[in-house]
Order: sequence, then C-alpha cells, then structure tokens
Amino acid sequence: CPKHAVFIDGLIAADTGEPQVKENVICMFERANGDPTWLHDVDGRQDRSLVARMIARLGNYDYIVDWVFSADGQIQVRLGATGIVATMNTLEKDATTPGADAYGRFVDEYVKAINHSHYFSFRFDLDVDGPVNDFHLGKVERTNLDDDSPRKSIWEFYDQVLQSEADGRLNGHDYWRVGSSEANNSFGYPTSYQIMAGMNAGPKILEDDWPRSRAGFVDNKLWITQYKPDERFAAGDFPTQSQPGEGLPSWSTDEDISEQDIVVWYTMGMHHVVRAEDWPVMPVLWHEVTLRPFDFFDRNAAMTLERTD
Repeated sequence: CPKHAVFIDGLIAADTGEPQVKENVICMFERANGDPTWLHDVDGRQDRSLVARMIARLGNYDYIVDWVFSADGQIQVRLGATGIVATMNTLEKDATTPGADAYGRFVDEYVKAINHSHYFSFRFDLDVDGPVNDFHLGKVERTNLDDDSPRKSIWEFYDQVLQSEADGRLNGHDYWRVGSSEANNSFGYPTSYQIMAGMNAGPKILEDDWPRSRAGFVDNKLWITQYKPDERFAAGDFPTQSQPGEGLPSWSTDEDISEQDIVVWYTMGMHHVVRAEDWPVMPVLWHEVTLRPFDFFDRNAAMTLERTD
C-alpha cells in the first residue's frame, strides 16, 4: 500500500469458525494514474480513484484484491496473483528432453513449475435503486438488409429479461446487467449496472473429476440466484469437507429471478502456464471485472470533476 494510505481493521473467520478482528489488514487510498476519465479535443478531466485493498497469503501465493471506485460511477474489482509458484524437482535438466515439460515448465535446472489454475467467485448483491431487480441479457446481432439498400448489413441490440435461475447460468460475454424493476432514468430506461467481464478461463478438467465436482461454481462464468441470507459462499459453507454439488450448483434451481431481490455470482478463472520470468518471485498478474453504470445516471457522472492542471 502507498505511504499515504489509511489502514482499517478487518473481520475474518478464525480456525474455530468464530469471528476474529485482524488489525490494519485493509488499506484505503486515492490514486491518480494519469489516465483521463473523459476527453474531447483540448478539454478533459483526469481520473482519480478511491482504492480499498486487501492482501491474502494462501500457501505459496499472495492475492491482492483491489476495489477501485471511480468518479464516473464505475467499480472495478481487480485481483492480482503473485508470490512463489509451486515447483517440483525432475530428473531432466531442462526442456530439451521430449515430453519433460508436459505438466509444467522449467524455471531452473532440474526445477519445473507445475501447470495450474486459479478460480475465484465474487458475490455481487447489487440492489440497483432498491432490492427489486431484473437481470437483463443483451445481445448484439447482425441484421441483413434488403438488396436495394446501399448497405448489406447492420447490427441491432436486443435485450431479454431472464425469468428463472436456470436461465441465469451464463458463459458468454454478452451485455450482462442488473436493473431496477421499478426505477427508470429520465429517458425511460431501467436504471442498471453492467457486469463487464475481463479475460477469463473456463475449466479444462472433466465435470466428474474430484476437484471440479467439489467446486461446481467454476462450471459457469455467471450465476444469478434469488437472494437468500444463508447462501454466501459459492462452494458451500465447508468446502474442504464438502461433497460434490454443494454451493451454487444446489442453489441454482428454477426459482424466479424476475422482479426479485437477486444476487449475481461472477467466476474469475485463470490458467497459469508458468514463464521463466515468473521465477523466483512472480510479478503481479492482474485480472478484473468491472461494475459499470448503464443508464443509472442521466449523463456522465464525471462531468463535474475539477481540472487538475
């Protein structure tokens, strides 16, 4: 965290399951990275964000979680993986032996870093303009024009409100939005926030393979469920002792998600094929998902930013 950050305490679950206060584990700071938040011709404003950061050390890896709040209403959730990659000793000295790097890549003589994947689930209980929301699935599709048109084709935007949790198991990168069922902006559009996925990776192992069957939330990049206060953890309450199918796979049924209090679960996945540059300590590799206002405001919320020059 930068020197000007303010540190606050956090609440975690201890080994016994009881709540435990950890001191100074979250830092908050402002950041101006030199990027514009908007720009046209000679006029523009510099972006300035508020960052809330937490770092978790899990075994050999360290994960940095940043919540970045921008003046235009965007909320970016960034996850940075760093630390020391898992390695194994080998009989081969390097990758010149055919097949020596089938399951990992050499980072030193007789040392191979193992291929692996990381998955995270983010639970977004957005409550856009109140708890009664819809989930909008938007698609951009081509429309072919008549032969007498000077153009051959255009694209149009189609918006569908999903009705059930079974419809809310999504893997595409369409327009995903949580919108109010009751409030509109000045132009008649439902106020909403868009979930913009970053680079993502789905599972490569079989569905009935033990690691995947116990972490069934990885099967979909997005899940939409009705809000239930006891449904908080994507892999279930006790993932290290769980049976296959617990968590999101058992919660996602055919319940109604139209005009309901809904929760959106975003799965962030990354396959790590280790580079030589990831050794001996891995530089931070960032992945992100962005919550972006979509017709939530009537205009650019960052228009009132003061000049910094």
